[in-house]
Amino acid sequence: MKITIKQIAQEAGVSVTTVSNVINKKAHRVSKDKIELIEKIIEKYNYTPNMNARALVQSSSRLIGLLYYSEAESFRFSDPFVTEVLEGIERCAKERGYFTLIHNVTSVEDIQSVQRNWKFEGFIAVGVSEAFFEEINAKIDAPIVFIDTHLSPLRYVELNEPDRRMFINTDDYQAGLTATSFLIGKGHEQIAFLTYPFQPECMGVIQSRFQGYKEALKIGGIPYDEDLVFTNEKQDLGNIAANLDRFTAIVVTADFLAVELIHYLKEKNIYDQNRISIISFDDIRYARLNDPPLTTIRLDQVSKGELAMITLSNILEKKEYEADQLKILMGELVVRKSVVDGPNFGKIG
Repeated sequence: MKITIKQIAQEAGVSVTTVSNVINKKAHRVSKDKIELIEKIIEKYNYTPNMNARALVQSSSRLIGLLYYSEAESFRFSDPFVTEVLEGIERCAKERGYFTLIHNVTSVEDIQSVQRNWKFEGFIAVGVSEAFFEEINAKIDAPIVFIDTHLSPLRYVELNEPDRRMFINTDDYQAGLTATSFLIGKGHEQIAFLTYPFQPECMGVIQSRFQGYKEALKIGGIPYDEDLVFTNEKQDLGNIAANLDRFTAIVVTADFLAVELIHYLKEKNIYDQNRISIISFDDIRYARLNDPPLTTIRLDQVSKGELAMITLSNILEKKEYEADQLKILMGELVVRKSVVDGPNFGKIG
């Protein structure tokens, strides 16, 4: 049976304030007998305080909203990238005495619903598009730390609100450039690109990696071929399988997607580790356990989540923090066995 604090007070023969003081460990003026009685009643009914109701009367709820942006109605929380960012956030939140509430958002209505039902100290938003950022920025007054939210350089300058809006991004352009340049250095000239669906004209993680890929081709004197750009949709995976003879290496925008690609090719009995080289991004835990272990750009998503939570808590507690509104993290090339020497390796000119 669900019981209210008022009913507990009536059964104990005390005021609601007295029960509240016992729950909040502020019962220094309440007798020991009354405290024990109230605690027994709470235990008997397995009463749990309504954290949101308490937040309405307290100055701090200690609640952080973790917003994962997705254009699709469902979001893949099974994706290791997501879980590793969450691990970093949750670890620091617990150390600093905060609670987190995770919510997948696809629209402004989602944001409004979240704010109506909970009192948040601040938010961490992951993977927000530039267009959706503007909507969130207009609807949320609380401080927000954005992870992997790419805006135009001028927009960062215009905001200039480090106590309300902070950004933690990977240098995804450089990551794409490094990954593709590594393949070129290994003697590959026919290099494909596999990604989740994206809009090239917008700002974003995939867009930045794609631009880095194209720049590396340009620097290497390799013509860009739009027919070698694929998405993870089944039809395109089939196109990859049908066009394996057109490229010797492929840049994949996430380790998880690279694992899926290898699995798909193995199911078709057409995967040849010595024929197709694969490089990806993130260095999720499974990357080194894959067969073959993935060559990847390590982005350390756990540390990114930790930094986001530390930054937000420092803002909320008015502690000193780096006032630079945009923090750029660099990736690190990790060489394993999914990349082999290409047909032009060691050739001169």
